[in-house]
Amino acid sequence: VSQVPVAEGKSVQQTVELLARRLEALGADKQGTFGVDCETYHTAATLGTQGQTGKLMYVMHNSEYPLSCFALFENGPCLVADANFDTLMVKLKGFFQNAKANKIESRGTRYQYCDFLVKLGTVTMGPSARGISVEVEYCPCSHLQGIWDV
Repeated sequence: VSQVPVAEGKSVQQTVELLARRLEALGADKQGTFGVDCETYHTAATLGTQGQTGKLMYVMHNSEYPLSCFALFENGPCLVADANFDTLMVKLKGFFQNAKANKIESRGTRYQYCDFLVKLGTVTMGPSARGISVEVEYCPCSHLQGIWDV
């Protein structure tokens, strides 16, 4: 995943449209849409000792994995859970508090180009666009019959 700078003199949306036209000119085919969101939680003040800042935890959802939820602890492990993890976080509000102003999303279009899946998205925080994300995934052929021509 890479963050792409906004073209000089253009808005975020105009730059995304320019990149999409370039992908389509290369021969990439639209494969639908995608969405990723991330909410930030911090440890409750009652848990931390005085003078220490709370630890952060990021809870993410990805449309590519609709039945899963991902939690990444600051300087710690990553947890993969089912989609009901959000319900558990509500019950743990005495330990983790949602930093409501820190929800970030990336939404956009998926493209297939040869053996590559390219996701071009607009990154938003609240109502305002903050940037552009481009994710490139190499998806080689998994069937031996299909690779003989390579």
